[in-house]
Amino acid sequence: MNSNKKILVVDDNSVHLFLIESILQDRGYEVEIADHPKKAIEFIKTNIYHLIILDLMMPDIDGLQFLDIKNAIDLNKDTPVIVVSAKTDSWSIKNAMDKGACDYITKPIDNDTVVRKIRELLRNPN
Repeated sequence: MNSNKKILVVDDNSVHLFLIESILQDRGYEVEIADHPKKAIEFIKTNIYHLIILDLMMPDIDGLQFLDIKNAIDLNKDTPVIVVSAKTDSWSIKNAMDKGACDYITKPIDNDTVVRKIRELLRNPN
């Protein structure tokens, strides 16, 4: 059981949000979802997460801007981020990694790959 691991999923696409939420909850993670980056910013100001899964293409504040804001908030400054995005260009990948993302997964996602990367990142033996 991974109930002590709290993950925030940030994506403006409800299908992607609920897919990732379902995958993670089925494996015992505690998951919170934010369908808008502004909501996610409020969450990271008041909650501590073990991991953030982040889309890049979102309204008002994109994923790269979100990373800048997250890095300035003490509470989750060191929380690892996995970017999950349809953007496959090297500029987007490099910028996300430069801004602190620890991994980059392209959509459409492979469930097993996502879970494996999360387990590796959280050092989960299950």
